[in-house]
Amino acid sequence: MSAPRAAGGGGVQPWLLGGFIALVVVLGVLAVGAGSSGPPLSPSSDEELGTSALVALAGDLGAEVDVADRLPDLEGPEPPDVVLLFQDLLEEDQTGEVEDWVRRGGVLVVTDSLSSFAPAESGFFDEVSELGTPARLTAACEIEALDGIDAGGIEPHNGGLLYQPPVGSASCVGYAGGAYIVATGDGDGTVVAMGGAGILVNAALDEGENAPVAAAFLAPQEGTRLTVLEPGFLGSSGGDGDSLVDLISPGVKRGLLQAALAFAVYALWRARRLGRPVPERQPVAVAGSELVAAVGNLLDRSRSPQHAAALLQADLRRFLADRLGVPAGAGVDVLVAVAAERTSLDEAELRKALAPEPVSSDAALADLARTIDRIREEVLAHV
Repeated sequence: MSAPRAAGGGGVQPWLLGGFIALVVVLGVLAVGAGSSGPPLSPSSDEELGTSALVALAGDLGAEVDVADRLPDLEGPEPPDVVLLFQDLLEEDQTGEVEDWVRRGGVLVVTDSLSSFAPAESGFFDEVSELGTPARLTAACEIEALDGIDAGGIEPHNGGLLYQPPVGSASCVGYAGGAYIVATGDGDGTVVAMGGAGILVNAALDEGENAPVAAAFLAPQEGTRLTVLEPGFLGSSGGDGDSLVDLISPGVKRGLLQAALAFAVYALWRARRLGRPVPERQPVAVAGSELVAAVGNLLDRSRSPQHAAALLQADLRRFLADRLGVPAGAGVDVLVAVAAERTSLDEAELRKALAPEPVSSDAALADLARTIDRIREEVLAHV
């Protein structure tokens, strides 16, 4: 057990320990915060080119958002309604699965101009602050899902690419026969090709009409099942060589890091020592039969009942002070009052056992020892 540090001692200052713990917490928060970064277009990244704001927007609009690193089951009982494909890494059989899913009514939004789902390229345009300069883009929009949205307010981040709209498709935001957004019907579904993800990244989502356009395609109504595929996703047949650690999501990893940090801070706090260790007198519990034997030994050695009685009374006072939590030098009146309040002992019996009255015979000494034994048992049972 520790005692308060004496003046001039070498214990650790409390403010120094508190400052160290605060530093550990700050470093931990910074480390956890660093986990929100990621590659461009990553739905878990809060950087300018990340798309975490897009995921949050879709969720706020009531969509059921699933961020996945592999193609979901498109033939299951509850396939997604919309799939956002930043980078097309689909294998040939997976491309066929997506085509069948679109024909059954799915909506595929693709921002990869090299995808087989994207139309042929028509040209590029540079970053623009407003449509019309310098690329002279027109705000004409034929896509039904964007009715009521001012297409002139679409502001792609760092420019983009223009497609040649296929026959029968609808386009939005174009120039010289090309279009930035092209929607092509396929069976009961639609493929929406964007000339880049410039309107979907965190840095651009709150500009102009970018957020309404993204919402119109990705979360058209509450309850829409949206799957956002991570850039560089594995596909449904990939990931066979992944370790168990690779399969843990970044959010779970950050949670484990926070738990480990909290445990380290708690361990440091509980391990603090504010002073040097000091020796303490430990109470010894003596059974009644052993107490009688000890009285006999004392009497046999001292040949004085009074001396043996004084030793027994002093030991009782120390026992009561320790068990009742009163100062070691407390008087008899204090010990009697506290013990009587916390136990069913009689004050007269307590005072008789503690008061230094003369004990002149062996019989009186034995009676005192029995009284002390009863008091100890009663205190042990109640305190």
